Amino acid sequence: MTTREEAVEQLRVIRSMMERATIFRALTGETAMLGGAVALAVAWLSEGRRGWAWAGWWLGGLGLVLAFNGFQILRMRSAHPRPFWSSGLRLALRGALPSLIAGGFLGLLFVRGGAERPAACLWILHYGLALLAIREFAPKSMVWLGWAFVVFGVSCLAAVTGVVDLLTAWTSSLNSSQLMAIAFGGFHLVYGALIVTTGRRDEPAA
Repeated sequence: MTTREEAVEQLRVIRSMMERATIFRALTGETAMLGGAVALAVAWLSEGRRGWAWAGWWLGGLGLVLAFNGFQILRMRSAHPRPFWSSGLRLALRGALPSLIAGGFLGLLFVRGGAERPAACLWILHYGLALLAIREFAPKSMVWLGWAFVVFGVSCLAAVTGVVDLLTAWTSSLNSSQLMAIAFGGFHLVYGALIVTTGRRDEPAA
């Protein structure tokens, strides 16, 4: 490959990365807002429930958010004609799925044993790890969101296991639904609001 061809290829890669980041910003702002609202509603509905009755509400909420996100992706593809199963989507799934599958499976094992708080902590932690796994082509704001989930998830696990009682005493009084509400509800609402408002400010004047 000649120097000119290498330069063209590098420009193509950079342009592709910028397009992916733009799509992420457009999609995740609205999806995060909906996800945060759904998480708060599910936290209220699942309060006081145990085992599969508790997990069922959260899995139902996840299904609703995934359906909305799929609709958003299709809407974006129709506005900017590109293959649905693009290289960017494959790369994102390849990076995020291992953490999501592992965290989801481990969480359900704890739910089966009647331990909802460790399950919530694992779901929070592994969701953050999944976001960090796609940080190479995601906007920086999503990286910060991933770190917020990871730090909060580790803090919750430390409180549940009693490893660092003094530093995590404030989380030890929260139940599983409240932990999920803070992370999946609060973090997503703040993130979505910042993305939507920033996107509007960045739009060129008509």
